[in-house]
Amino acid sequence: MEEARRVVEALMRVGPRLTSISKETGVPISTVRYILHRRLPKLGLSVRASINYGALGLQRYLVRFRGGYPAHYISRLLDMFGESLYLDYYTYLMTDKRFLAIFALPSIHEKEFFELLSAMESLGIMESPEVCRLTYMRPLPFMAEFFDFSNGVWAQNWISRTYARDVPEIPEYPVLRPQIDRIDLIILSELQKNASTIKYTELARRLGVSRQTVSKHFKHVRRLINFYTVFWFPPMNPELVISPIIVKTEAEKDSRRVLLSVPFAFNEFRNDRGEYYSMLLIPNVGLYTTLKFLHEHLPQLELEFQDMEYSGKFRLQYGLFREGSWMNVFETAVDKLIEVVQKKEGGRRLSRGL
Repeated sequence: MEEARRVVEALMRVGPRLTSISKETGVPISTVRYILHRRLPKLGLSVRASINYGALGLQRYLVRFRGGYPAHYISRLLDMFGESLYLDYYTYLMTDKRFLAIFALPSIHEKEFFELLSAMESLGIMESPEVCRLTYMRPLPFMAEFFDFSNGVWAQNWISRTYARDVPEIPEYPVLRPQIDRIDLIILSELQKNASTIKYTELARRLGVSRQTVSKHFKHVRRLINFYTVFWFPPMNPELVISPIIVKTEAEKDSRRVLLSVPFAFNEFRNDRGEYYSMLLIPNVGLYTTLKFLHEHLPQLELEFQDMEYSGKFRLQYGLFREGSWMNVFETAVDKLIEVVQKKEGGRRLSRGL
């Protein structure tokens, strides 16, 4: 569908505003609405906002560790962290047999965060944790020209016509006093889920405010959004369709350019140790070709296959922002973890050992 491709490309330039997309593309508003609300979801495509976490006063941290308990148990704990402990994303790396977790938390609570990780190590929940700051993390623009909008699949001849996406790498530095409130964060959280389906009237009813208030806050949060992109995930039997992979390489321009040329790369991040990561959802039919391309064009790389069963992506935890600041939830979290581990151990008393 040529119209769908044009709509997606315009959306990334002007945002999910029907009138603006229609003017950019010449596609009738009714058709734009159908493509965004009906056609794209059926293909497994969702519209998401790339948010400037630094402007929210949040610093991202990368934590890699071995689990002291089975993966399914650690996964359940991390799901809890995604609701109340600033966890943004986690996955289990099947090759390395480690968990990779990304936290987004206020930097003023860094000390307490490290104390929580130390407590988790003392309790045997994690082993040999490695922690570093992320200087940059961002989803990538969707390469619509390589996607078949009729069948919902990627084109497999991309290598012969590949090119690197022009994506500026702009570090995010957390501000001390973010100019936000709870309504701003709720709106941003909804935009992370699917930006094309938000309705002012429905959101106003849920929040108990007027439509005008929601509209005012939408205008305010626009400055906190880097851009809009499209994310693809097969709606049925994803384990049969794709292989989720994380590629780690040196933080060099040439290496980044290679990974930006792969249509299936949907996210990237860099840490303060000079390591660059790219996240890919590679169609299984093109797995061999893609891996061969990466090995031929990258001087150094590490490949990690992700376990989709033990992975989780979370939205902004706006409930942790109260009275104009982010809460410190790590101290009480230690006590809760002790209770959870005691139950796991059949009631055996555990010393905090802190």
